[in-house]
Amino acid sequence: MTISLGIDQSYSGLAMVAYDSDTQRHRDYLHVFSANKYVTQSDRLDAVQTQVSLNIGDIKSTFGWIAVVAMEGYALGAKFGRELAGELGAAVKLALLDDLHRPACYPLIVAPTKLKKYVTSKGTAAKAEMLLAVYKKWGVTYTDDNLADAYGLARAAHTWSTRTGTKAETDTLKDLTRFKGETHLV
Repeated sequence: MTISLGIDQSYSGLAMVAYDSDTQRHRDYLHVFSANKYVTQSDRLDAVQTQVSLNIGDIKSTFGWIAVVAMEGYALGAKFGRELAGELGAAVKLALLDDLHRPACYPLIVAPTKLKKYVTSKGTAAKAEMLLAVYKKWGVTYTDDNLADAYGLARAAHTWSTRTGTKAETDTLKDLTRFKGETHLV
């Protein structure tokens, strides 16, 4: 059984999808961490890290061992919120480090354009196009674009780790690594 985990991290919709390639089952998690619910940013980050850990515990009890994790990379050209996004990514990575055995705790970092290309065949797809492509490609329906991205990340993690996708899919992911630091590939 190969369990792949996709994580699309944002405060407005932290989405995680666990995908079991043997049974084609998946389990979805979506959480909102609005700033007005927390006294400090540290409280908010602690809530994120705790929730990610709880989700991982649920995944492990439902499916078993998680083989590979993929996280969406940061939008490198973003001008606003970069520090908050970095802190959020770090909280998620710390939860992975605490709750998973190596090497699974080292996530693949998949640039948003690379994820879009993997799912839709073009790196500039809009959110609605991602939702539609996830349905057309894998028959999975989402109304939330964060969950669609997380599902695409879980499938990308599986393709990357098993090299079982189409040539276009494996070519899109071939230069990803989880061991050479925080490489963001665009």
